[in-house]
Amino acid sequence: MNLINRRLQEYKTIDNIKMERIIKLLGIAGLLAIAFSCFADNVQLEIKVAQVNGYNSIANIISGELEHNTIVDSIDRDKKVVDLIIKTNDIQIGGTLTLPSNFETSSLVIMSSGSGNQDRDETLEGFKIFKLIAEHLASKGIASFRYDDRGVGTSTGDFVNSTIENLSDDVEIIMDYFKSKEKYSFNDFILFGHSQGGIIAAKVAVGNESVKKVILMGAPAVPLVEVVLYQVRQEYNPSVVPKSLIEANVSAHNKLMRAIEDNNKMNDALKVFQESTKSILYELSSSDEVDTSQIEQEAIAKTKEFEIIYALPSLTSFLYYDPSSDYEQLEVPVLGLFGGLDFQVTIDQNKDRMENALLKSGTDYHFVTFEDANHFFQKATTGSRDEYGTLEKKFVDNFLDEISNWIIGN
Repeated sequence: MNLINRRLQEYKTIDNIKMERIIKLLGIAGLLAIAFSCFADNVQLEIKVAQVNGYNSIANIISGELEHNTIVDSIDRDKKVVDLIIKTNDIQIGGTLTLPSNFETSSLVIMSSGSGNQDRDETLEGFKIFKLIAEHLASKGIASFRYDDRGVGTSTGDFVNSTIENLSDDVEIIMDYFKSKEKYSFNDFILFGHSQGGIIAAKVAVGNESVKKVILMGAPAVPLVEVVLYQVRQEYNPSVVPKSLIEANVSAHNKLMRAIEDNNKMNDALKVFQESTKSILYELSSSDEVDTSQIEQEAIAKTKEFEIIYALPSLTSFLYYDPSSDYEQLEVPVLGLFGGLDFQVTIDQNKDRMENALLKSGTDYHFVTFEDANHFFQKATTGSRDEYGTLEKKFVDNFLDEISNWIIGN
């Protein structure tokens, strides 16, 4: 067993709490891929919708061996909400279809979430991003479908070992399902991607005649490795940690990711990473008497954690993929949404690259920048991750209207 496979086996022994700590330690938006199965044969669903006490009840959702009852949102003047399960030979994808009472467009918006194993609402720090968007779209006459990532909610599968190809194929599965059904039938689609989900939206849209528009919400325009390195650089305050140590640490991350990608010079990269980490830990130590043994152990632990994470298929398949190559090939209108206080997928690193690619494609595009918006497009003060949970669970002013107006007007 080679070193990478051995580390992936070790990953399976890490409990959820520790993994959450590792991911928080990374502090990188877009670090882990959205995970879905790549197999699309024999999509099946049998569903009966019944009304019970003013609620829409999905009775006896049966797909293969699956059978259960689900209470979904009530039907009101603006919308009807239906929970669906789409089953392939290998996994099932659970999601929510939100239908308006009156349609302003024949297209269905399909929402793909950002990094990490998200639920269909893309619930982040208690903020149900996709649910709020879906409800707004329905109030404006626009249908949408949002879904659970693999291994979350009613979706099955292995999140960690999914790849960019798996996810792209599964968006195609969702579109094929709606094109094949008499009830809840759609033939035209608008792909909506938040953060890393924007990479998938553009990838699927290229050359796909069923895709009529693309919406990119805080989406990267550079390979994920560049986003990761930017975030590593931002982790440390230059007034506390010398710039030379910060840059050495950035290089250590870069070398480790490349060594894992190429399966080459791993021991050298791990040694460099551990030494760089140790130097920073010494610098950050506030104790007059430094515990050398403790710092050594922390450096070893952090090196092992990053070695494992940087080898996850759900990350490695995205690291060196350039989304701009897809943006250059788009032939449908594109809406790009940027946050002025988004320090995860920044304007400086991504907007110009995206615009240059779309200019090359010759397609129509519209960019909107929300000055005080963070990566979740909440009204923020600093834009830092530590602030997310303290903010009101709502979008900045005009964010939702910009989306619905653009969909209806283009």
